[in-house]
Amino acid sequence: MQKFSKVISYIYHPLIIPTLGILVLFNSGTYLSYLPFEMKKWMLVIVFLSTYVVPLAMIPFFLYQNMIRNIKMDSKRERYLPLALSLVMYLFCYYLIRRISIPNIYHSFILSSLLSVLVTLLITLKYKISIHMVGAGGLIALIGFLAFYLNVNLQFYLGVTVVLAGLTGMARIILKAHTPDEVYTGFLTGFTVVLLTLLLT
Repeated sequence: MQKFSKVISYIYHPLIIPTLGILVLFNSGTYLSYLPFEMKKWMLVIVFLSTYVVPLAMIPFFLYQNMIRNIKMDSKRERYLPLALSLVMYLFCYYLIRRISIPNIYHSFILSSLLSVLVTLLITLKYKISIHMVGAGGLIALIGFLAFYLNVNLQFYLGVTVVLAGLTGMARIILKAHTPDEVYTGFLTGFTVVLLTLLLT
């Protein structure tokens, strides 16, 4: 179970959630899908590079500089700098996406991802929540919002993400990276921030 839990934690990494969310929007079967291919390509490149590749690529530098002890970042203090860097890159991503003439829900989702990182950083100053579950909760909120707001059948996406969220939460507990309370708090944080942002923007 330890190996399986590590695989799940690596594959369903919180940094990949914005990219997955954009892919869901692209393939929602609604008007959100009808964007020019070139526009979709550049949006995906912007989101993937700024919210996944760059923050992840900085981890070896943090390790080399002894800013973190390992990639798991067990303590709250070790998470401050990676979260702060992610916040800057998410802000940069939002700035670029806002300059593209696309349906507002794309802007709102990237904004919700940015706010999720900000809220996670603020909470982490006092309490260590599961960042993995913040991402998992946020993606479920996006799919649920789309299903109800656009009245579209997204049961497959919802089912897959719920299962992945459950497996991820279990994996974080098995690996002793988080307590059950930290897992639940992370999920509720991500779900609430994304849903509220989508509803209010």
